[in-house]
Amino acid sequence: MGLSTDAMALNRKDHILTATTVADVQQALSTLNEDAVIFIDVDDTLITPESKVFHWSSPYRFLIDDLKKNKDKYPNFETILSHWRLQRKTMLVSKDWPAFIEALKQKYPVYALTKMDSGPLGDIPSMEKWRYDELESKGISFTPTYDGISEAVVATDPAKPSPATFYKGIFISGPLNKSNVLRAYFNTKQPAQIVLIDDRAEYLEDAIQECNRHHIPFLGILFKGMDLIPGAPDPAVAEFQKETLFEKGEWLEDKEAEALLKGE
Repeated sequence: MGLSTDAMALNRKDHILTATTVADVQQALSTLNEDAVIFIDVDDTLITPESKVFHWSSPYRFLIDDLKKNKDKYPNFETILSHWRLQRKTMLVSKDWPAFIEALKQKYPVYALTKMDSGPLGDIPSMEKWRYDELESKGISFTPTYDGISEAVVATDPAKPSPATFYKGIFISGPLNKSNVLRAYFNTKQPAQIVLIDDRAEYLEDAIQECNRHHIPFLGILFKGMDLIPGAPDPAVAEFQKETLFEKGEWLEDKEAEALLKGE
């Protein structure tokens, strides 16, 4: 699905374009300012779980989001979440991402901007290193430094224990918003233009407001590549996967869960 002329004209009023493929993204960036800085979301933009539970058409797609919202109900919440992250299998949302990001890095600073916990989580000693290793295993890496550093605390909130961090090209928001990370970035840099590629419109809208406050031109790309990944889960299998994760802290991929459910 390409970017129609009408859709592009309509969305440009709000500085947001919609893209479904990496080719769409390339087209949207064709007139980018040469001093622009590009930020790219990770989950459901670059990579996504293999399990059909998390596919776009799945009614269980927000299982992990719901777990986080209700974490007070689970004394072992951090263990559950870390086991899911460690045990799940992931795939690229588009096979074109690694080569495209490498090409972008030849012209622009390109960073990941991901909304997730920083520091240790359950059985994961460092979420920063875990995320870096996960992306590297898919052939994706980012501009390794900003302002001359490769690792740093970026922003903090006294009311929240974990900070936003930067690790080898990856900005992790911790408990803060992505706009807080951009604000901290603007304290050291004044880019000619900011690009954010994300699968969630609310993050793009938040980023627009932050860029407006700093009088920095903004281009948002709402990436809908997940729409092209087919398949919906078997409800019985999905319920079994959810129950096993929440009650035992163990994630089962689709075929394994289906086999166990059948007693095989």
